[in-house]
Amino acid sequence: MTKLNPNFVYDEIDERVWREELDAFLPRRIFDFHGHVYLKSHAPSRAKESRDPSHPSVVEEYPHQAFAAVESRLWPGRDVKALVFGTVAADADLEATNAYAAEAAHTHGWHALMVPSMTDDADTILAKVRDGGFLGLKPYFSFVRDKPAAEVTLEDMVTPAMRTAADRAGLIVTTHIPRARRLADPVNIRGLRRLCKDAPNARIALAHFGRCYFPEAIGDGLSLANVGNLYPELSMVQDWEVIEACFSAFDRKKILFGLDLPVAQEKGKCLGINGQRHFFTRRPHKWSIHAEPDGYEVRCTLFAYEMARAIKKASGRANLSRAEINDIFWFNAQRLVDSVNVQ
Repeated sequence: MTKLNPNFVYDEIDERVWREELDAFLPRRIFDFHGHVYLKSHAPSRAKESRDPSHPSVVEEYPHQAFAAVESRLWPGRDVKALVFGTVAADADLEATNAYAAEAAHTHGWHALMVPSMTDDADTILAKVRDGGFLGLKPYFSFVRDKPAAEVTLEDMVTPAMRTAADRAGLIVTTHIPRARRLADPVNIRGLRRLCKDAPNARIALAHFGRCYFPEAIGDGLSLANVGNLYPELSMVQDWEVIEACFSAFDRKKILFGLDLPVAQEKGKCLGINGQRHFFTRRPHKWSIHAEPDGYEVRCTLFAYEMARAIKKASGRANLSRAEINDIFWFNAQRLVDSVNVQ
């Protein structure tokens, strides 16, 4: 573990949180619907740490063996499965990172999505999906080159060809919405409705629940609960109020659990303050609020455990049954991947 992933630390705080708070709550099977695996060679920019909080970089590379080892340590005694994809760095070698994600899925019995090229037509996208054994696509706004990142829309990042391919084959599309206001931005609400309408046979997974890391980011997002092919996915959401709102509005058989490794292995907590997201971390990062080395000691558990804690609290407040908790951690994802049949 140390050689594969020297930045992953599991200590007595994590052990206590697991033993006292999470072990009895979590189901026996866990499906992580959001994770990245990649090597340094897949993107030169991974050698540098981003200053942008929307692109937190924890490790230069994340081999699939390290991913599997972290999942095993996080969830002892559990049957764990994952949906993985490669790096979404703007300078990514898509052929290499997609091939590696496919290798990871094959090696561990997981599933994988393909990071699609902005220039491929629908037939090419589908051929690559079939050849790689992928279940769908992981588009990202970093690949839109003809406008500033702050102005990118879902229509820009999920091209007509991607929509056509996803609809034709009933693919999963995990989308990280752009724009600073997140789900509270009416442009994103309209974009999600249009995407789901343009590709009615696709399964649209809303990564990070639309990046709603704090309640103010939800806006009118709960109105999307009536969109039949939209699936909220909770990776990196650590605010129980946000999760409770999701549980109260959306069909609980469509809500998906995810982590967003490798970021989720960091020790700290994600908080919203005055409508702005902040990462508080034990280790110093350019994108986080932290103590200087040898300064004030920040006693943290892992982002992954903060997510599980928030789901536990929200589950209690929303009166979820054990069956509904099992759905969110396993069965919803399993049913979704089983429904995809790429021919």
